[in-house]
Amino acid sequence: MTDVQSTPFGAWASPLTVEKLTSQSPVRFSQLKSCGRDLLWIEARAHEAGRHVIVRFREESFTDLTPVGFSVLSRVHEYGGVAYCTSDEMVYFVNGEDQNIYVQPIDDPNTVNQITRSDEKERFADPVYDPNGNRLICIRERHFVDTEPENDLVEIDVESGEISPLHQGHDFYGHARVAPSGEKVAFLAWDHPNMPWNGSQLYVMTLLPAAGDASIIAGGQSESIFQPEWLSDDKLVFSSDRSGFYDLYLFSSEGTYTIAADEREYGHAMWQIGSTQFAALNDTLVLANPDHTELTLVDSSTEISTPVESGASSYGNLVKFREGFAYSQSNVDKYNAIRVRDSFTDETRTIKSAGESPIESDYVSRPESISFPGSNGEEVHAFYYAPKNPQFIAPTKERPPLLVQAHGGPTSSTSPSFSPNIQFYTSRGWAVLDVNYSGSTGYGRAYRDRLLNEWGNRDVQDLAAGVRHLISLDRIDPQRVAISGGSAGGFTVLRALTTTSVFKVGASHYGVADLRALAEDTHKFESRYIDQLVPEDELDARSPIHHVDDLSCPVIFSQGLDDKIVPPDQSRVMFEALKNKGIPTALFMFEGEPHGFRQLQTQITCLKGDYYFFSRVFGFDPVGIDDSALATAETAHMELL
Repeated sequence: MTDVQSTPFGAWASPLTVEKLTSQSPVRFSQLKSCGRDLLWIEARAHEAGRHVIVRFREESFTDLTPVGFSVLSRVHEYGGVAYCTSDEMVYFVNGEDQNIYVQPIDDPNTVNQITRSDEKERFADPVYDPNGNRLICIRERHFVDTEPENDLVEIDVESGEISPLHQGHDFYGHARVAPSGEKVAFLAWDHPNMPWNGSQLYVMTLLPAAGDASIIAGGQSESIFQPEWLSDDKLVFSSDRSGFYDLYLFSSEGTYTIAADEREYGHAMWQIGSTQFAALNDTLVLANPDHTELTLVDSSTEISTPVESGASSYGNLVKFREGFAYSQSNVDKYNAIRVRDSFTDETRTIKSAGESPIESDYVSRPESISFPGSNGEEVHAFYYAPKNPQFIAPTKERPPLLVQAHGGPTSSTSPSFSPNIQFYTSRGWAVLDVNYSGSTGYGRAYRDRLLNEWGNRDVQDLAAGVRHLISLDRIDPQRVAISGGSAGGFTVLRALTTTSVFKVGASHYGVADLRALAEDTHKFESRYIDQLVPEDELDARSPIHHVDDLSCPVIFSQGLDDKIVPPDQSRVMFEALKNKGIPTALFMFEGEPHGFRQLQTQITCLKGDYYFFSRVFGFDPVGIDDSALATAETAHMELL
C-alpha cells in the first residue's frame, strides 16, 4: 500500500489525467424513443466532433442508424431539441448540416432519402408521425434577412415533402403531440416577451376529418405549461406551475384537475424543444420524475403516487418500452447509463453506459447538499465537493483553494451528477462549490422569479455568499478562490469579478460581456429574455465590458467563432482590455464551435487551460499539466503576461 503523502492542496498528483479524459470520452444520451420492440436514442459524440447519432437497441445488440455524413440535430431556437421520430418501419430525422428532414427504413438504415428540400433559412424540430395523414407534424422556423424568424406548426407530406401550416400567429411553438386516434393534436405556444417558463398556452386542435379550430385549455401570460402527453383520446396529461410548482394535471371531457401536487417539480425550464419529465405508460398510468431525483408511478384515476426507484443523482428521458419502461440515470461516481425494465415484474437493468469511469471510486468526491443565506437573506442551494485523493493529505491548518461554478441559463440548474471536470479539480486538492443561485429552476416559481430584474445582482450576491459561508466554516482558503461559468454563467463570472472582491481569478466560457449588444444582436428565442432580467436603463451599468477599470484580477476566456448567441467580439474586447492593463489573461478562439463546445479537443483544451491558468495565478505547481499543448494549438490563442 502506498504511503499517504503530505502535499499542499492543489499540488496533488491525480489519476484523472488529461490523456485519460481524452481516451475515454463519454457520449451523452438523449431523446429515448420506443419503436415496437426496439429502443432508440441519440448519442452526442464529442470524439466525432460532436456528431449526433441515432442508436437502436434490439435483441441485446446496438446498431448505429445514422450513416456517416449525417448528424441528427435541430437548430430551431439555436438550442434545438428533439430531432427525430419513428413510425412502425421508418425513422424521420433532421440533419444538422442542412436542417432538412430525411427518412430511412429502420431495418435498412443505409438507405436514406430526403423529404424536405429547404434552404438554410428553414429549420425543423420535434417531428411526430401521424399515420392517418402519412405526414409529419413539427415545429418550423423560417429565417429572413431584415426581420426576426417566424415560427409555426406545420404538417409535411412524407411522400412529396409538401409543407402546409397547421397553426400560425404565435412567436413560438413547441411539443406537438398527436392523440392515439390521430383526431387531435396538442401543442404549446408562447409570445414575446415571455420565455416558455414565464407563460405559455396549451392548445388542442382537431385534425380529422380536417384541421379545425384550436382551443386553449390551460396556460396564460403568467402560467407556464410543460409537456402535454396523451394517455388516450380523451385524456391529456400536462404540467403547470399555476400553484407555484410544476404540478401534474389531467384534462378530459370531465374537466381539468390535479393528479400530483406535492410542492415538487414535474417540469422544468424548456430550453430545448420537446424536453420531457414524464411518460404515458397506458391510458391511466404516468411514469414521472419529480425533481429529477426519483421515478414515481402516478395513477391518473386515483391520484395516488407510488415510488418506483430512487437513489441515483438524477433521472431523465423516460419512455414506455415494451411492457415496462426505459430511462437514463446519472450517479455521483460514474457516467450516466440507459436502463430498462421490460415489464413491471422484471428487474431494472443497465443496457448501456455512456462510458467507463475515468477515475476509481475511492478518488471520487461525493457532493454534499448545502444551503446558506443568499441575497436578501433568502435560502440558496448548492453542492459542495471536498478535496478527495486517498494518496494525499494537506499540511496541518492549510485550507484548499476553491472553484465556484456558475451554471448557464441563467434559468437553468446544476445537479449532483458525475462530472469529470469537477473530479479533475477535487482529486488535485481543490474544493468545488456548484451553486443553484436565485433564478435556478427546480425549486418552484418563486425561487425562479427571484432573478427578475436582478440578473447580475442576486446571482452574484448568492455566489459570493456561498464563498463567505464556506469561509465561516473554515473549509476553504479565502485567498485562493476561482470562479468559472459559461454563457449566462460567464456573465455572472465577469459581473462577480467587477463588483466583488471575493474571487481572485475567473474563467469565462463564451460569456456575455455586453448586455446591450446581446439585446440588440442575439437570436429570436432569447431576444426579449433580457427584458425581464435587466431593466433597459441598467443594461450598460451591469455590463462588465463597461467596468474593465473595476477588474483587477486575472481572467481566461474561451469562445467559439461560430457562436450565434454571444458574439465572439465580446470575449475579444474583454481580453484586449485586460491585456492593455497588464493583467494576466488568456484567450481561446475555437474554429467551428457554436455556443457550447461540442468537440472533445475543445473541451479538453478548456479544462487544461483553465487549470493551468488558475495554478499559475495561485502560485502552485499544476502537477501533470503544462502549457505545451496550449502554446501549439492551432485553434487557440493564449497570452499570459
